Amino acid sequence: MGIREATADDLDQILDLFEGTILYINSKDYSPKQIAVWKDAKDKSVWLQKIETQSFFVAHLDDKIIGFSSVDAEGYLDFMYVHKDHQGKGIARLLLKTVEQAARSAKIHRIWCSVSITAQPFFAKHGFIHYEDEHKMLSGVHFKNALMEKSLK
Repeated sequence: MGIREATADDLDQILDLFEGTILYINSKDYSPKQIAVWKDAKDKSVWLQKIETQSFFVAHLDDKIIGFSSVDAEGYLDFMYVHKDHQGKGIARLLLKTVEQAARSAKIHRIWCSVSITAQPFFAKHGFIHYEDEHKMLSGVHFKNALMEKSLK
């Protein structure tokens, strides 16, 4: 397994992984209506912009993307997704180390994220502190996430 910067050519695999993770992993914590709305958040132009403007990394096994994560210029950790068949193998931990290093290299001293119910234990285990609940609407459906942060020393 390796980690590299994402490119526009990775978009289709990233979107497939995004949808699959939501359908098979997040579905244990969210209603069918929430899952349906969340998995459809795949506007390609938005995703391409994020790949181009964020420190956006993919974990890959041969030619298959098995995880991805990104952090923006202000320290917002935008994505952390691992393929449904590769959960619990340390991939998210390696991706997190990679985005933390990218943030440190950019002189960012704090990273923060809006974390799903499913991912909160992972982030807490890796030093993130829950500082506020976030309530947001996506296509008329309510989601409650945890805003979590980590100081980078």
